[in-house]
Amino acid sequence: MIKSTNPFSKYLYYFNFFKLLYIETSMSDARMLYVSKLKECDNPMNELFNILTEALNFNTPNAICGALYYGNGYFVQCLEGNKIKINDLFHNKILNDPRHENCELMYCEDVTDRLFSKWHMKYAIFHKEIVNFFSEYNIDEFNPYTLSIGNIPEFINLLSKQKDSFYTLKPNSV
Repeated sequence: MIKSTNPFSKYLYYFNFFKLLYIETSMSDARMLYVSKLKECDNPMNELFNILTEALNFNTPNAICGALYYGNGYFVQCLEGNKIKINDLFHNKILNDPRHENCELMYCEDVTDRLFSKWHMKYAIFHKEIVNFFSEYNIDEFNPYTLSIGNIPEFINLLSKQKDSFYTLKPNSV
């Protein structure tokens, strides 16, 4: 610390230190996983297409990456990006989306590397490996609400290895 005759210089030093600490913290990346249930609708696949399209349009300019998995009427989504941006996205947009209900944040961690950096929103289709993952934990069918803090990192890693299947969805499909 530089010595100064100004009696407030010490406080200014600490103020700038904590300001820098806040900026570094707010600029860091995080990974978040949430689950929800699709509300009853006439065309679930069309809703899924619309959700993915909106996610791509929002995530791309905001440098948010992730994957969405849908099966048995459940969503599980992993988001990666600036922790303030994904926190804002979750609390101000996702929680207010009328297309799903029972939205529950299951996991959040600071990260230095992104698993989903190639996808602003990857869509992983219902896949045998995911079903097998749940079977290993004695769960008969895909239900992301049964995930626990002990198996979520393994699930996220498995999700990151699934192929992107967005191209399989078409608007107004059944």
